[in-house]
Amino acid sequence: MAHVEVVVFWLGFLLYAGGLTFFVEFLFSRRELQDRLGLACVVAGWTLETVTLGLRWAQAGHFPVVGAYESLTTLSWAVVTVYLVLAWRTGVKALGLYVTAAVLLFLTIAGARYSPPLGLTTALRSDIVVIHVAVMFTALAAFLVAGGAALIYLVEDFELKRRHIRPVLGRLPALRTLDQLVGHAVLFGLPFLSMGIAAGVIRAAVYGGPHWWRDAVVLLAVAAWVIYAGAACGRLASGWSGRRSAWLAVAGLVCLLAIRLVAVPYLSGFHSWGR
Repeated sequence: MAHVEVVVFWLGFLLYAGGLTFFVEFLFSRRELQDRLGLACVVAGWTLETVTLGLRWAQAGHFPVVGAYESLTTLSWAVVTVYLVLAWRTGVKALGLYVTAAVLLFLTIAGARYSPPLGLTTALRSDIVVIHVAVMFTALAAFLVAGGAALIYLVEDFELKRRHIRPVLGRLPALRTLDQLVGHAVLFGLPFLSMGIAAGVIRAAVYGGPHWWRDAVVLLAVAAWVIYAGAACGRLASGWSGRRSAWLAVAGLVCLLAIRLVAVPYLSGFHSWGR
């Protein structure tokens, strides 16, 4: 089964790569066929990645989040899932280029860090931990989409203010469309982040020891929550939009990426992915 899992994993990777190629071609040619082919490749890649995670789950006997291979594969699956949901809800598909590039990066690291299934530590054998991990990955996926839309917004806004009207700019979504997508993604992800932090606090209060709140992951997660909660409240109560909203989305994304790429592997003593 492990051999089948690896083969399916790399087939999904190749489909995402094909999607990225079609999205790049669409950016420069503006041919709708390229966009549709790119989206079809993403859906096919997502389907195979779903199979990969199912096979891994069957082998490991637990939700696949132990180690870099499992956690990054699960994260990439969640990013594509949120992207497809938001593309369906909002009709904005222009983030396909950003999403496929990010997913290919995660999967490249995951593939390089492949290892056989590992067991869970005693502290991770809990339903509330499964809930915590699942909703946190959903939140991170939503905020990755929000961050991508925000980065495109800031680049496009900067170029327009400099009156550099490059041909590619005319093929990107309007600033208002990108701003709305940032808002949708932040409002979608914030409840999941809130639930994830709450579940983590409950578990840590029981099993985490007296100084769990000093952990780098905990501090960065709270910082990200403050940023996104401020962005959501500002948008809903005061009509915040544009560059202010985009910069907050980028700042929150930096905190969350720091958690996964820096704090978890190098700084955290409390968070453990297995043995």
